[in-house]
Amino acid sequence: MKKLILLLNLIILSGTVFSQNQSQRIDSLVTRYSDNSEFTGTVLVASDGKILLKKGFNYRDAEKKIPNDATSIFNIASLTKTFTAALILKLEESKKLSVTDKLSKYYADFPNGDKITIHHLLTHTSGLSNYTDDPDFQKMDQSKEVTLSAMILFFKNKPLDFEPGTKFRYSNSGYTMLGYIIEKITGESYALALKHLIFQPHDMQNTTYGPPVIQTPKLAQGYNMYFKNFQMPAYKVHPSISYSTGAIYSTVEDLYKWHQALQKGKFLSLSSLKLAYQKDAGPYGYGWFTDSLYNKQRVSHDGNINGYKSNINRFPADDVCVIALSNSNNSSVGGLVRNIVNIIYHQPLSKPFSSQPVITMTDTLKKEYQGVYKVNLKDSAGIAVTLKQSKLSVKIFGQSDFEIFPVAKDRFKSGEIRAEFIRNNQGKVEQLFIYSNGEFLGVKKTDF
Repeated sequence: MKKLILLLNLIILSGTVFSQNQSQRIDSLVTRYSDNSEFTGTVLVASDGKILLKKGFNYRDAEKKIPNDATSIFNIASLTKTFTAALILKLEESKKLSVTDKLSKYYADFPNGDKITIHHLLTHTSGLSNYTDDPDFQKMDQSKEVTLSAMILFFKNKPLDFEPGTKFRYSNSGYTMLGYIIEKITGESYALALKHLIFQPHDMQNTTYGPPVIQTPKLAQGYNMYFKNFQMPAYKVHPSISYSTGAIYSTVEDLYKWHQALQKGKFLSLSSLKLAYQKDAGPYGYGWFTDSLYNKQRVSHDGNINGYKSNINRFPADDVCVIALSNSNNSSVGGLVRNIVNIIYHQPLSKPFSSQPVITMTDTLKKEYQGVYKVNLKDSAGIAVTLKQSKLSVKIFGQSDFEIFPVAKDRFKSGEIRAEFIRNNQGKVEQLFIYSNGEFLGVKKTDF
C-alpha cells in the first residue's frame, strides 16, 4: 500500500513539475516577444481547468507607466462575433427564431432578403459585401457615433458578391445584420442583450459593449505602434461603427469565464455548440473559425481594430484555451498564440525572423535600396545604405556599419536586426524601417 501511495504521489508530483515547466516555457516565450516589442498586452493560458499563465506584458499606458496585468481591459474587436453568434443560437434554443429564417422576415425590404438566411449571415456565406472594404467607409471619421441604419446603408443596396450559400467570404456586414435581428427579437439594444443574457449571468464584470462608461485606469490605451523608444496612440473606434462585429471590451479573465461557460454547457446546449463548431462552405461555423490542428479540433478567432489586436484558440476536447489581448496593432498576436499552442502540444516553435534563409538577389535590385535616409529630410545626420562588391551595408550616423542580407524582396536581416524597405505607388523605394531590440526607427529616402 505504501508503495502504491508513493507511486501516486510521484505521478502527481511529475504532473505538477511538467505543468510548471510548460508555464515557464510559455512565460519565457511571451517575454521574448515582449522584449522585442512584438507583443504588448495580456495573456491567459489554461489547460484542463488549470491556468498555466495569466500575466501582463509592457504597458497599458506607456506615458503614465501603468503596466498591463490580468485586469487590463481591451477592445477585443472581432472576438465579439463569438458572442453575437451565441446570442442568435440562444434565441433559437428559446424558439424565438430559426437559423433557417430568411432575412426578409426581420427586414422586409432588404434586397435579396428572401435569398439570405440567418445561417448564411452566421457562416459568412451570405454574399453581402463587407462594409469595412468600402472606400467611403474608410474615409469616414470612425471615432464619431453613427446610426445603425446609416451603417446598413454601406452595404444594403450593393449587389451580392455571390449567390448566398455558394461561397465563403468574411463579411462584417453579415454580423451587423445579426445584431439588428437580435435587437428586433429581444426588444433591447444589442448592448443590453449582451449584458442581460451573457455578461451578468456569467459574472463578466469587466466586459462591456463599448469602453467602460465609468472612467477606469484598467482600460488599456490603444496604440497603432508600440516600441520601447516610440509609441503612436490610436483613436478609439466608436462602438456604433463596429457594433455586433467588434465593439466588445473585455479582459483575459472574463474571456476565460466565457470559455468555461461554453465548455460546461452553461450558456448553450451541446447540440448548439456542435453546430457552432461545424464549418460550412468555408472554415467558419457560427462565430468561430474551425479546423484541425495536431489531430485536435480547434475553434478560434482573431480580431484587429484601431489600437487593439486579439486572438483566442480553444481545443474543446482537451479544455485548452489560449487568449492574447494586445493594445498595439504591431503586436504579433496570432504568431504568439500559435507558438503557445505549439508548447502545449509539444511541437516545434516557428522560427524567428533571424532564422529565415538568405536568398540570392541581383546587384541591380540591391542598387534600388542605395541612398541616404533621414527622419527629417532637413537633418544633417541620417542613415546611409551603400552597395560595394555585391554587399549591401547600412551605416547609422555615429555607429559602425553592418551588412544586411536579403530574405525576401525589400526585407533584410542582420543578426537580430530586421530592415524593411517601403515602396511608393510608383514602385520606388522611399522609406526604411529598422527594428532592433524592441526599438523602431523609420526614415525617408532623400532622393526617391
